[in-house]
Amino acid sequence: MKIKGASGIKICRSILLFLVSIASLISCNSDDIPEESYYTFSGELVGGYLESRPDEYSEFTELLNRTGIMALLKAYGEYTCFVPDNEAMYKFYALKGKESLAEFPEDSLKTIAYHHLIRGFSLGTSDFNEGRLSQKTMSDRFISITFKDFDKNQTIKINQTCPILLKDIEVHNGMIHKIGEVLNPSERTIVEELSTDKKFTLFFSALKKTELDKELMLIEDKTYDPSNFLQPDPTSNVRVPKTRKYGYTALVESDSTYAEYGIFNLADLEAYAKNIYDVVYPEDAGISDVTDRRNSLNRFVAYHLINKQLSYTKFLIDLDNTGHSIKTYDMFEYLEPMCPNTLLEVRTNRYTNEYNIFNMTGTVEEAVRIVETNFDNDALNGVYHEIDGILAYTNEVERHMSTIRLRMDAASFFPELTNNNIRSNLDKGGHYSILWKLPQGYLERLTMSKTTEFGYFDFDERYLDYQGDEVYLSGLYDFKITTPVIPAGTYEVRFGWKVETKRGVAQLYWDGVPTGIPLDLTIFATNPNIGYEQPGSNSRDPYGYENDKAMRNRGYMKGPSSFQAATELWFTGNARMNDGYLRRILGIYTFDKAGTHEFGVTAVKSGEFMFDFLEFVPLEVLEREGVE
Repeated sequence: MKIKGASGIKICRSILLFLVSIASLISCNSDDIPEESYYTFSGELVGGYLESRPDEYSEFTELLNRTGIMALLKAYGEYTCFVPDNEAMYKFYALKGKESLAEFPEDSLKTIAYHHLIRGFSLGTSDFNEGRLSQKTMSDRFISITFKDFDKNQTIKINQTCPILLKDIEVHNGMIHKIGEVLNPSERTIVEELSTDKKFTLFFSALKKTELDKELMLIEDKTYDPSNFLQPDPTSNVRVPKTRKYGYTALVESDSTYAEYGIFNLADLEAYAKNIYDVVYPEDAGISDVTDRRNSLNRFVAYHLINKQLSYTKFLIDLDNTGHSIKTYDMFEYLEPMCPNTLLEVRTNRYTNEYNIFNMTGTVEEAVRIVETNFDNDALNGVYHEIDGILAYTNEVERHMSTIRLRMDAASFFPELTNNNIRSNLDKGGHYSILWKLPQGYLERLTMSKTTEFGYFDFDERYLDYQGDEVYLSGLYDFKITTPVIPAGTYEVRFGWKVETKRGVAQLYWDGVPTGIPLDLTIFATNPNIGYEQPGSNSRDPYGYENDKAMRNRGYMKGPSSFQAATELWFTGNARMNDGYLRRILGIYTFDKAGTHEFGVTAVKSGEFMFDFLEFVPLEVLEREGVE
């Protein structure tokens, strides 16, 4: 289980063992958990188990029967069921001003039932991490797990308030957890949720005044119909997204945090914002209309908003838990807030074992963090987290972003992958990847020809991929991708990919201009035209630094040493140690102002195109850049 400490969220998973008559215990203080909190495997199915215990579950059983869902739970498969007992059901009726299920609209009953069921997975409490589960319920909503504020019996909470009363009831087709409340996730948008949270009245006032609340209203693209696209064989590992949802994240200071900075009202917040953004953008200092995206208060609020739904674990933890990152190196992700032409850095600190540190431009203490007692506040179209300091795109942050190497995973370019639970989804029940086929128009930042097939491989333990995943195109491809925002400056731009004999030959373009001769993605690094030598193989160049220089002269670089395949089935060692991973130097480019750019690829020879990451390295960084 993951437990939060003073230095951040620490991850430890306990292992649940079932013996003949004694259940082992899941907490670090195991003596506090009563023996009756466990139930040994009985061979029953979920449906039969519930029906055979009417004194406890007759109301939920009636709900399942009325909706026809009981038939699913009496069949083979895998389900995780959070089952409210009768007392919890009666309390739910009273909360809704009703006396029985018969008084609920028929079309709402199935949704109520679906809130409690995860299909395709049998999850015990040993599988839980603090925060949202990766697996969604059958109602397409997340379930949040809380271990903090344990009572004397070490009670785990669902969605912050609902206790698990009886854990890990293993049956033939899944796992049951008896719970003390009916799960009733919010049907309100992130704006509506923030409007009712009295901790954040000042930020919400600024959100409304700038009219940025109107930018957070989208829920789902109802024009998207997956049935319009060729459906893959259901027995294969290929998927087409069922939905095209939007999502948002807000990182929000509380009123009490503002007070620590002498900010007590909206006028104070406007003055604070002017002191920052009028310095960063002096040409816009005279813009008084707070609804103008160049206004200082507007920029201040917008920098707190992201058009991806990022629960606590989705910032970095899930990316780090695929087994691909080497944990002696820090991990970084770069996010685009809604403040135009800005970046937000989120990183780990391996020394303190912390995740989700924002904009650490100086010491660890100066960075901004998510408050460990108030995160993953759920809404229909997003999530918000309280932060412990003021988040702003200051001159210091701007200088920091333009003077470090920016390595951007290809999947991070596309909010749709995050908002539809495709990226860094650890819930598929195995270690091998799903290939997501994404139809024309699904990704806003991508334009592609009709002869291009766009896919995304989520993490696979066998693959030598940065962050464990890869963007994958095939056919006679011709596409253009809009990059995230890159600060003004002069950069060496690089493209990273994994070599394979099925790859094709492609002409790469930067902002519409060819980047040298076509790239043959099938050629391994030991080819004389590239000249790779594995570090340690040449006694005269034990670390491979001289070979690095020779490769750079030919326009290539070894892979970074900071990631590896999660298992050594196909690849041994980190990417730097493998001739099957390469970086191509696209060129040196000067960007006069912060903004997005266009990365284009046209197939010269039909095949596969693997896109792992892009790097942007300021020239002053090149001499001191490490191999990680």
